[in-house]
Amino acid sequence: MSAPPGPDAAASEVARQRKLLHLSVTLFDTPDQTIVVEKTLEALLALAPADSSSFWMVEQGDFVCQLAHGSGHRTLLDARLPSAKLFASDPAQPVHAAEVVINGATIGALRMARDSTAGVLPFTPADRALLDDLAGSLGAALHAAIRLESVDKNEGLALVLEMSRQIGSSLDLDRVLRTVVNLATKAVTFDRGAIALYEDGKCDIRAVAGMESVDSKTPEMQDLAVRAAWAAGVGEQFYLADRAEPSTDSSRIFIQIFGEDLKMATVESGLYLPLKDEEGVVGILVFEAERPEFASDEQQELLTILANQTTVAIRNAQLYSRVPLAGTLGSFSAKRRELFAIPRQKRLFVAAVAAVTLAALTLIQWPYRVEAIAPTFRPTGQAEVRAAVPGVVEEVLVHEGSTIERGAPVARLRDDASRAEHDALTAAIEAAERAASIAISRGDATAERLQRLRIESLQRELAAQGEALAQLTLRAPERGIILTPRPEERIGAKLEAGDPIVLIGRTDSLELVFGVGQTDVNRVQPGDEIRLRVNALPQRTFVGHVSVVGQLVDLPGTEPVFSVRAMVPNEGDMLKPGMLAQARVLTASMSTLGRLIRTPWRLARLFWWRAWSWS
Repeated sequence: MSAPPGPDAAASEVARQRKLLHLSVTLFDTPDQTIVVEKTLEALLALAPADSSSFWMVEQGDFVCQLAHGSGHRTLLDARLPSAKLFASDPAQPVHAAEVVINGATIGALRMARDSTAGVLPFTPADRALLDDLAGSLGAALHAAIRLESVDKNEGLALVLEMSRQIGSSLDLDRVLRTVVNLATKAVTFDRGAIALYEDGKCDIRAVAGMESVDSKTPEMQDLAVRAAWAAGVGEQFYLADRAEPSTDSSRIFIQIFGEDLKMATVESGLYLPLKDEEGVVGILVFEAERPEFASDEQQELLTILANQTTVAIRNAQLYSRVPLAGTLGSFSAKRRELFAIPRQKRLFVAAVAAVTLAALTLIQWPYRVEAIAPTFRPTGQAEVRAAVPGVVEEVLVHEGSTIERGAPVARLRDDASRAEHDALTAAIEAAERAASIAISRGDATAERLQRLRIESLQRELAAQGEALAQLTLRAPERGIILTPRPEERIGAKLEAGDPIVLIGRTDSLELVFGVGQTDVNRVQPGDEIRLRVNALPQRTFVGHVSVVGQLVDLPGTEPVFSVRAMVPNEGDMLKPGMLAQARVLTASMSTLGRLIRTPWRLARLFWWRAWSWS
């Protein structure tokens, strides 16, 4: 393993990144495309150990040199090279080229070279990365210069230049994001402006116009993040001019999905601008208003330029944050001077605030959330409807997926022999009653008594036969949903006593089955609250409680996963078996400090134990 860079190397890299930042600001301040290219070539010679730099334009499938600086620049002008030769990748050669891309299309290339004399060292990976960064900045600046041609040359140009200076004045990512959304208020009037970033596969609102900080956990911010994520997934900007009358396919689909959310938030129009470059989407700018058509064509152009500048600024800030010791080397001396320049009373006040903060980090506790792995709903329980007596299925009264109440009829059976016996008993009772009436008319008390006894015996047999006929109607043993596929196909089938006909699953409460990794399984206990959302109802949070924590590994792999089950009430039957969910378990409370040191502390203890065991 190579050693980490020393302080001198890290300081040098910090200095180079700052020069790149200032160059990006300068390029966006320059509306002339030719001057943009010339400044880029000059900066390349100043920042990279190259003897010549050149810019090549695409012409009829080849690349033609348009501008060149450094040694031999006259011989490079108007030279023509095919793509394969210009971008030939050979780390041993002292020449390297990078594509210049606008809107996903390659419009040219930046090239640097050293004099081809014996013993010339090739470019290092850091030099090649520098060229790639400059090519990206050049593409964004050229795109901005092209767009400036369609913007008002007076007020619009001044506003674009101010955007460029303010956005590029810092390498702190949070500060850049706040600056962007607040600058947008100078270009257009809106009611809600925000910027969201994609990090670890999630879209989170990071800055909101007029707010110093953002609580991304509030329902309003979560709903806004869901809309932003969908809009970013479209990949292109779209303008919702009027919620009541969407004019594009994207707007109509957007209204179908988020119409109710927009209505609750009183949003009538919105502009959604993905922040993307050749590496992909990094985030999205969102502007929403409580009136229709809040942005004119010119204002949309200004916000599009702002989005392009924001993408470059975000990439620069993210790249700067990865430089080793960047924050320490860049600000340690300044912070030290600032600290000793603070009056003693103020330092004591800061110390008191730090003590209060430390106490809050250690004493204030709230439930620790454990992420559920692959949560899926399934019915709480299942019950089969079985035939109590033999018969042929005459009628099926339910369908797959239909909800049925307890005791409701499911199917009817036909038993001709039982029906005939029932009819015969009914006729015999009627005949015995007529015979009893005749005996009464004759005054024959003995005959009447015999007929009455016969009638009572026949009625008992008829009642027993009636119960058997009632069992020909099969009823649901409990409330639930029909799980058997196509139950109507059972019509005509012959059933024996005990044969099943349909399967019913309980849905008044559903069981959520999910996994928990081995590092968190001991924190999850029966009775812990679980909160979840489903894609079908992203605006609603459902609450359940853990019922069982499995003791065996359910999904063996690099990280063992244990199965956990939770009961979730299903009011209104909004949740369906088989639905996927995003869920978190609220386990025992933990302080902020405990959350921060939990993983490092566990890893340190494991490392120490292993080291001690090997010694």
